[in-house]
This record gives sequence, structure tokens and C-alpha cells, in this order.
Amino acid sequence: MAPPHTPSRVTLPTDLSGSLKSLDDAQLQRLSEAVGVEINRRARATTQNKPTAVAAPTRPAAKRRNKIREPDDIPAGKVNLIRASFRAGLKPPAIARTLRISESLVRRVLGPADNH
Repeated sequence: MAPPHTPSRVTLPTDLSGSLKSLDDAQLQRLSEAVGVEINRRARATTQNKPTAVAAPTRPAAKRRNKIREPDDIPAGKVNLIRASFRAGLKPPAIARTLRISESLVRRVLGPADNH
């Protein structure tokens, strides 16, 4: 009897940004959409796995708005994803929508040098 099929792991190229440059616009758009779908799927899976027995106290909206997230407050992987997405041709509003973060945070991560 044959062993069950296990999907092989995908290995990203060592020069990811260089590889992205070789994609045409349609391929890059398909890749961007697929990455967005996968990020959303994982986010939903994470929220579904969290215990909900005790409801956490909610903070008033005014206090939530006062917390300003700096680029140092987000994980390095997300910072790299923002920068790679921008280099691949995505605009800051599209990056913000895909990653579900504010456009101002995307622009702060990109900084004045990247934000042309």
C-alpha cells in the first residue's frame, strides 16, 4: 500500500526580489492575490483556535486610537513583506488592505526614501 500523499514544501528562491522582477504583471497580480488569501486564511484559523471562554475587557475606542504603532512594533517578517510588496510594484493602499494594517503604518515602514 502506498504511503499517503504529503505535499512537498515550497522553497523560496534566495533572491526573492530578483525573482519577482522576472514575473509579468498578470503573474505578479495572481501571486499578490494568492498571498492575500493565504494571509486571511491563516488569520481566520488563528482567531478560531483562540479560547473564548472568558471575554476580554474591551477598551474604549478613544484609547485604542491613541496607541500609535511604530514600525518597530510590528514583526520583522511583516516589515519585509511590506517592503517586498512595494518593490514588486504594489501601492501602499493595496499593501495596507492586503495585510489589514493602516496605510500610514505602511508608509512609515517604507519611509521617505521608498515612498515615491
